[in-house]
Amino acid sequence: MILDGPGMADLVAILPAALGHLCHLILAVNVVSGMGQRESVLDRARIAIFTAFWVSAGVMLWAHLRAPWWTWPWPIAAYPAACTISGFFIWPVSTLAIAIRRHPVGISSDRPEVELDLAASGGANELIGEGHGAWLLRLPGNESFRLRLRDWEAAIPGLPPALDGLRILQLTDLHMARCFRPAFFERVVAACRALPADLVVLTGDIIEDDEVHDWIRPILSPLEARLGKYAILGNHDEEHRPDEILAELAGAGFETMHGTWTTLDVDGVRIALGGTSAPWGPDVDPSAMPSADFRILLSHSPDRFYRASRWRIELMLSGHNHGGQIRLPIVGAVFMPSVYSRRFDRGFFRRGPTLMYASDGIAGMHPVRYGCPPEVARIVLRSANVEGTTAHSRRRVVRSRA
Repeated sequence: MILDGPGMADLVAILPAALGHLCHLILAVNVVSGMGQRESVLDRARIAIFTAFWVSAGVMLWAHLRAPWWTWPWPIAAYPAACTISGFFIWPVSTLAIAIRRHPVGISSDRPEVELDLAASGGANELIGEGHGAWLLRLPGNESFRLRLRDWEAAIPGLPPALDGLRILQLTDLHMARCFRPAFFERVVAACRALPADLVVLTGDIIEDDEVHDWIRPILSPLEARLGKYAILGNHDEEHRPDEILAELAGAGFETMHGTWTTLDVDGVRIALGGTSAPWGPDVDPSAMPSADFRILLSHSPDRFYRASRWRIELMLSGHNHGGQIRLPIVGAVFMPSVYSRRFDRGFFRRGPTLMYASDGIAGMHPVRYGCPPEVARIVLRSANVEGTTAHSRRRVVRSRA
């Protein structure tokens, strides 16, 4: 029993401030995780942030039980006041905005989404390895083996007629590691046959384990595309002997883009294609961008979106955020390694001339997924005379067994 302390109303009134304090923790972790530091540095930073969160929460609760925070001197009360605003207004409004957000006008899909159970043939034991984190794949309800094949059409204003119908298949964030068996990734690649493409792009985080470099070539070689296969690295690749990864990708038939540009010719139309793992690896130089009729940027992190818009990039393909990997009902994703926190969690975004797709990816450093199964996405480009000639359509899901 608390004597001479706040009443029940005062205790209830602190809940929005407590929620806001938690939101500030999440924001701090997300922003720091997207700033380009190595994982070893980030691990220490996260420990410091969580420690500061719990210590400050304990101190504020202790002080509040003696005198409600709104009676504190204003400079000290400013922080719980900000927390209350965040917990009572900013967080609910931003969460609602994310929940009701629709794809930009011009994005549609007439084909049903296909969901494959990769463990249906032979069971999960054929896909689960013995490396660090393998036990997570055995958690009840873990959706890591439920692969979604997504097929989109994207109307692009001013798209050259020769590119109408161009099919781009994107894979990202495989995070190959010994917690999986190679069979998992082989089945993902085999599933891509259902989505034939003119161009295959791999947008980073291929490797999570130094001992699986030799998986890259045999697993990814079967991917085929009429106009070629292109790959960039991600932040995890930059920490696992990136030169070896680039060599293995080249051996698998990929042209690697490491802060560089290249060009493709499609029936007389020139495409400029750039690739970057920035801020962890080299960024692309916009002044070195080749003259072209259409521009595509492969950026591991979607945080390059605003730069891409300034550079007049028409299409940007990203991964990195994994859709959050764990998406809660109503709330959606919580932790996301981005300086924009949850803003670019998943799906399509448009700003000016730039259309971006942020994929949910295949795996992750921690192989656990709830409410966010892995995905492979194909984007088919369509001509549009004016922005918004095609409306977003509802999607059907067809589940099948691989």
